[in-house]
Amino acid sequence: MYERVFRTDWRTISDEEAIRRMYALGVSSALGHPNRGEFERIRRQAGTAYGRSVLQLAFEEGKQRVARNESEYDSKQDVWEALVDEETTPATTGRADVTMQKPTDKQGIPDAVGRASALDGGGDDFSRIRLPEFLRRG
Repeated sequence: MYERVFRTDWRTISDEEAIRRMYALGVSSALGHPNRGEFERIRRQAGTAYGRSVLQLAFEEGKQRVARNESEYDSKQDVWEALVDEETTPATTGRADVTMQKPTDKQGIPDAVGRASALDGGGDDFSRIRLPEFLRRG
């Protein structure tokens, strides 16, 4: 299942792509098609313990989604297609600058394991020490 959607001949992938792939691996594993080699390979891409834990969360979320939704579908293939939307899953080019399309509905990577926008840098040098916009009074 996983190999039909994702290429496995990549050298490096972006953090977002790693999360997307770990989620898909969780779904695939819960459906009886584990890919331990790809799991370990993606996990090694994370440079920190925090990064590895986020990847593990994405994997577990994929497994939990299958457990919650499997009874709604007739076959494992239907579950896979519903939870891992092939249209929002870009083919990996092997470069770190792979663009990720945001899922338009509840399919794909959950927002809970995505990158928090508060972590993105601001426009100037002082933006890092200012109070974040969401904490300011209007």
